[in-house]
Amino acid sequence: MTSSLDRRRFVSTTAAAAAALAMPRVARSQERAKIRIGVVPLISSGPIFLAQAKGFFDKVGLDVEIRYFADGVLAMPALIAGELDATVATLNAGLFNTVAKGAPFKLVLDRGSEKPGSGSMTIAASNELVKAGMTAPDKMALLKGKKVAIQAPGGIDQYLLGLGARRAGLDPRTDVEWSSGLAYPDIVKAMGAGQADAANVPVPLGFLVEKNNFGKLVFSGWDIEPNTQLACWAMSQKYLQSNKSAAVRFAMVHTHAGRLYNKAAAAKDPDVIRIISEATKVPPPLIEAAAPRWTWFNENGQPNIESCMAQGTFWTEQMKLVSGSVTKEQLFDLSPAMEAEAQLASKNPFG
Repeated sequence: MTSSLDRRRFVSTTAAAAAALAMPRVARSQERAKIRIGVVPLISSGPIFLAQAKGFFDKVGLDVEIRYFADGVLAMPALIAGELDATVATLNAGLFNTVAKGAPFKLVLDRGSEKPGSGSMTIAASNELVKAGMTAPDKMALLKGKKVAIQAPGGIDQYLLGLGARRAGLDPRTDVEWSSGLAYPDIVKAMGAGQADAANVPVPLGFLVEKNNFGKLVFSGWDIEPNTQLACWAMSQKYLQSNKSAAVRFAMVHTHAGRLYNKAAAAKDPDVIRIISEATKVPPPLIEAAAPRWTWFNENGQPNIESCMAQGTFWTEQMKLVSGSVTKEQLFDLSPAMEAEAQLASKNPFG
């Protein structure tokens, strides 16, 4: 109850300040502006691809320069160095360490969550582990002494699997053998080679585990923690201060495109599937097979604050990967998302 009240107080206070101070400036300032963003070439970047294809950025006077990164973690150094204005950022341990030391960025916008029925995270287990009974989150004690493949320590894979293991009675630091440093396609291969007993492999890549008989997809990320925040948009404070109008316009584009993306996932819209396929090089049938599990975008553009803070607590208290505490005020500036939602409700420029 306290967490919920704190969130409402935090959101309402920030919203009031945003409405009073910033919205008129956004409405008046529609000059063209440039924004450099970091994007991962995954299905979950669909709102960006959709916005590009439909000319949404141009409609609000934004010239977008995109740099692609294999993982959002890899884009953070470019943001900190001033080479990017905004990038996708997972709620990883490194991010919380950086914020605790005084990061030059804020989390400003939702970038996908694990909504039941729409989240993309999938837990795969080896055939041997499935035979032993690893078929639900309450059976994750079976991971004791097992090798679990993750992309990187302190990332979303380790969070979901570690959280599930802890709830099943294990110490995720000592009872599980974490094997890191592999991209998702290589994690699938590792399972096939018997080098991993379990892993988080998002759909549609996860389908390859079962197709090749490497193991089974036993449950989803939302079965461990519903509505886990998978990532946010991080924006440099310098850009926020000097280009607030552009920051809000970017949030407007992404929020509107995210709403369309959610509808397209539910309907398996062939036009949107084509757009995503061209951008990601993932074959259309695989994208269609994954729908509606493309990742959910909160339609008000705001991230799940409780989930973000819970991940920080997990890295700090359970995994001992973060030194120092991080407050909501240090982590977030949600005024772009809030102003964007208000602007879209007042006059949606995208029709």
